[in-house]
Amino acid sequence: MKENNFFLEIYDEFFHRITWPKWNDLQATTMIVSFFSIFLSIFLYGVDVFFIFLIKRLFSL
Repeated sequence: MKENNFFLEIYDEFFHRITWPKWNDLQATTMIVSFFSIFLSIFLYGVDVFFIFLIKRLFSL
């Protein structure tokens, strides 16, 4: 396979065969991912604080 042909095929696939998401879909998906990332981090922080409290309580006896 020639290198020139390889790069032309990459260009063709990248610009003509890939369907890119619309801007509104991209924004909505980004907001959903951001919301769940923040929610998960707050939830895991709460679980971590709970387990730290529980371990301190168990070992302080």
